[in-house]
Amino acid sequence: MLNKRQQLKQRLRRWLYPPVLLLVSFTLSIPSALADCLIVLSRASDSYQQTATALAAHLKTPYKITTIDALTAENFNTNGYQQIVAVGSHAGDLLFDNIPQHKNLFISFLPRQTYEALLQKYEGHTRIRAGKVTAVFLDQPYNRQLALARLIAPEAKVIATALGPNSQKDLALLNEAATAQGFTLNHTTLKETDNPIHKLQPLIREADIFLALPDKSVFTRTTAKWILYISFRQRIPLLGFSKKYVEAGALAAVHSTPEDIGQQTAELVNRFLHNQTLPAASYPTYFSVTTNDTAANSLRLDIPSPQRLTQELMELER
Repeated sequence: MLNKRQQLKQRLRRWLYPPVLLLVSFTLSIPSALADCLIVLSRASDSYQQTATALAAHLKTPYKITTIDALTAENFNTNGYQQIVAVGSHAGDLLFDNIPQHKNLFISFLPRQTYEALLQKYEGHTRIRAGKVTAVFLDQPYNRQLALARLIAPEAKVIATALGPNSQKDLALLNEAATAQGFTLNHTTLKETDNPIHKLQPLIREADIFLALPDKSVFTRTTAKWILYISFRQRIPLLGFSKKYVEAGALAAVHSTPEDIGQQTAELVNRFLHNQTLPAASYPTYFSVTTNDTAANSLRLDIPSPQRLTQELMELER
């Protein structure tokens, strides 16, 4: 004989089991169309994969990660996805005109000038007119780079840089950022046929600090070595634009990691899902400063720690 307590437990099981089974069945039968975000890598490189991993970790919606080659083989089939995220400019370019125009396109991990060139290429495109595209840039804004220069060299008056065909278009922006930090900007333009020593040596010699810009037409491996060599010989602090260049000998750089870019991209997608407004293209929100103690000692400079420089830059932008 079952006692009254056991009989009550059996009755509760019979009453609860069907609804619980129904709930599990409903959860498992959620349509794949609710996997709202498709993340498309330009290629399966480490930096793109790191960006995608961080992006996926911060998304508040189901997602799928693929490559542009795989998606091309599927004839750009994006059925079931409303938010398309391109990681890298190659994927962004191919997706721009090959996915339905009503779908939002987030392009991440690309330089600002590359994004602007993409908009110019597709000038007048329905996606642009409808505000269905935005981006998260890889490079840092000039005002952040010049603010770092001022924190490192409080007494400096002249900052110099070398421009190429791409970065030359930003001369006005550079001048504005330099003026805001109390610098006089000196610059030269480098062409492929120029002798970098003849161009860079007098420029660096007359400067208090030198800023290297991520212009591929100027910043070749050979030129990068000459800039390091000349600045070291002239005892002029050199600001780079990547952690690797600091490790190679530059004094400092402000930069963003793939994880930083991935997190920010996810936040933009999440924000759209919340308010249905596609945000404007933007520079990295998350960044850090790397410094080279050996370079600082060689230059006899006592500079703040990377953590302090990062914090001070963040406070300046609040």
